[in-house]
Amino acid sequence: MSQFAHLKKLDVQGGQTAEFHLHALDGTPVLHVRPALESNTSYFNASLKSSRKNMRAMRNGNINAGLLDETRETDRELYAKHVVVGWKGIQDAQGKDVPFTREVCAEFLDALPNWLFDELREFCGTPVNFINDDQVDGETVGKNSKSG
Repeated sequence: MSQFAHLKKLDVQGGQTAEFHLHALDGTPVLHVRPALESNTSYFNASLKSSRKNMRAMRNGNINAGLLDETRETDRELYAKHVVVGWKGIQDAQGKDVPFTREVCAEFLDALPNWLFDELREFCGTPVNFINDDQVDGETVGKNSKSG
């Protein structure tokens, strides 16, 4: 057994979920999300497939606002399919709760302002947001905080 086996429990699995609170919206609705990381293989594979067409432009340094917008729009589609798995408190324009479906989720994500969708992307791309309290214990934290 490796002397660092205790760190394995910090792995983020694709099936783990977290709650993303939309504080900018009335009532602070919640999205139930999976990580937008390699561990979420359906998202990661779809993301890699869609990014192939932009690889040449990025290699040549042709990154511009249009490319960033295109990447964001692709992520809106992929998040509806592979990342957002449910919600609580999402309401329509009349204030009625909207049941979660993949189709309605895609419509909702399309309607979010770019800055708010970017907050969701940042949250889902941050592994620590998917680490459960039972994955971290004092012993693991202690081993990481000791300096030599």
